[in-house]
Amino acid sequence: MQHDDQVAYIERMHGMARANARDDGQVSHTSVEEYFDTDRFEREKALLFRKYPVVVAFSAQLRKPGDFVANSDTGQPILVTRGIDGKLRAFLNVCRHRSATVELKPCGSNRRAFVCPYHGWSYDLTGKLVGITDGAWFGEVDRATHGLRPLAVAERCGMVFVVPTALEPGQSADIDMDAFLGPVKADLASWDMHGWEVHSTTPIRPHMNWKLVIDTFLELYHFRYLHGASVAPLFLDNITAYERRERHSRFAVCKPSILEVENQPRETWQLRDHAVVLYNLFPNTVLAYTQDHCGVFTSFPVSPDEALINVSVLVDPVERAKKPESYWKTNQDLILAALDEDFTVGATIQANFRSGANRVQTFGKFEKALGWYHQEIADALR
Repeated sequence: MQHDDQVAYIERMHGMARANARDDGQVSHTSVEEYFDTDRFEREKALLFRKYPVVVAFSAQLRKPGDFVANSDTGQPILVTRGIDGKLRAFLNVCRHRSATVELKPCGSNRRAFVCPYHGWSYDLTGKLVGITDGAWFGEVDRATHGLRPLAVAERCGMVFVVPTALEPGQSADIDMDAFLGPVKADLASWDMHGWEVHSTTPIRPHMNWKLVIDTFLELYHFRYLHGASVAPLFLDNITAYERRERHSRFAVCKPSILEVENQPRETWQLRDHAVVLYNLFPNTVLAYTQDHCGVFTSFPVSPDEALINVSVLVDPVERAKKPESYWKTNQDLILAALDEDFTVGATIQANFRSGANRVQTFGKFEKALGWYHQEIADALR
């Protein structure tokens, strides 16, 4: 984020904190059926998790030739690898013989080829079919058309994005990330995590619709009550500044130190000293940048009433070396404790949707990021 933008955010939140004001917007609503309707759920999977770029790995996992990540969180079996030529490629992790999963390990390194554990068909790092066990008994197999099915893939700001639909012959494997990220691309570049390390990734399976999981990140209104014993003391109560950034959103969550900046020169102001800076990347990722690490939260659909969320903590290795491992473990534990509080209540919300008590979820004026998010999903599904 440019320094002028950081100063503007700090001034805005400082004024809100002094006046005990809230970021104004419009009241909006979304139907509760959107959180449990089976047809809606299938449409979301077919579009949002097949046609849009989603985060499936991090650059830190794929630095060297032969590194790989296997991921099926979208419902599609995905294999991402770094080739001998240094190029990142993604494929459906499915053997072209009889559809077995080729790579069973979730990640690894030093691969020269991927060998199907069922019958031993093998593929090089470009996805080309290079070996057929007892190949003479298969007649003429066109190896050029029997490689692993490619997927579009891109690496940006320490994250690896994949569009989880197989490409047809002649289709480009590139993703126009400038167009996808739009006005948040410069911000993410300024917070670049390309050289950062993955400290931890924790998968959680809350009994909540995948969108309800994202909802929990988009407002601080609940912190005073739900997180009073965990993360609420770290922030000023419900002082959050939001901006809609095309299909994405950007917002900052205010720390008490914001009240002290008026005595400091503006050229020394740094937003992450006084706030956590968050981005809701459409359709399913939230980034939370702090002073020394970033939380990456990706929510995937399992069923209308269940999600998978991966909670990853990425750390600048320079910052990591300055502090003991106990510091990073404490941060991780605090994040997971707050999410446990969120998801315990969230499970009751999901169960109550079918009770008939409410036809809509109501988002207040300072909960406007939720309204934006659900509007973007509705627009995409039209």
